[in-house]
Amino acid sequence: MIDLTQLIEQANELAPLPASTVRLAGLIGNPDCHLDDVTELIVFDQALTLKLLRAANSAASASLVRVANVREAVTRMGTAQVLALAVAAGAKRFLQTRLPEYDLDEGVLWRHSVAAAVAAETMQACGSVESPPETFTAALLHDVGKLVMARFLSPEILGFIRRAREVDHLGQLETESLLLGANHAELGGLIAQHWNLPPRVVQGIIYHHNPGEGQDVICDLTYLANQLAKRIEAGLDGRYFDLSILPEVAQRLALTPKTLDNLCPIAAARYTQVSRRYNAV
Repeated sequence: MIDLTQLIEQANELAPLPASTVRLAGLIGNPDCHLDDVTELIVFDQALTLKLLRAANSAASASLVRVANVREAVTRMGTAQVLALAVAAGAKRFLQTRLPEYDLDEGVLWRHSVAAAVAAETMQACGSVESPPETFTAALLHDVGKLVMARFLSPEILGFIRRAREVDHLGQLETESLLLGANHAELGGLIAQHWNLPPRVVQGIIYHHNPGEGQDVICDLTYLANQLAKRIEAGLDGRYFDLSILPEVAQRLALTPKTLDNLCPIAAARYTQVSRRYNAV
């Protein structure tokens, strides 16, 4: 078993997000957040201002009327999407990394992360449960813990993991916890804490595989975003992915088979449109 202290140290070694992004996360996570405060913060970050205006004026925004200033851009996109865009700009360089330990080529983790964020956006528009503004960011970063976990997955440990899954029929999360003392979801939560992201983002990341333990709707929504992202990716690659949602999650989110059948193609179409926004950050 790996020393948990080593895992935590490695998680804390990841470079921090830009200070303006951390402050933005704190603002948007505050229920008393005011649009003027968000606008003022972004205005003084030239790089973020350019990204925001470009995203707000892209085809994905579904508007022919161009916005000319930050306030209009924030109003058009909404604070949740603004935060996700800012976090994506800071985290993209990490999430594009090749992770052979998880059979992920360069850019694959990033694509999955964007697909999950887009799925979260779609769920807000089509779902029957209101999404907290932090959901987009939790969905985008739900697998960030794999970046640290992969550093400890030696060939020997990978062999143990394969045997545990094939012989004992354990899942990835259970196997990581058994062999390493923690799993990639818990490490992702540590990274989000290190980046000073809102507690609800941390919660959504930690419990995106076992949402019932998180006891917060953001855990259910992040779990669902992850599953929808897998369906989106399978469709892009010409594969089939059986979207099987935990019954308790479906009940808490008031999801029916018909709702999911309607949601999947909308999320896939939205991904094709919106992914350009994230790929340009």
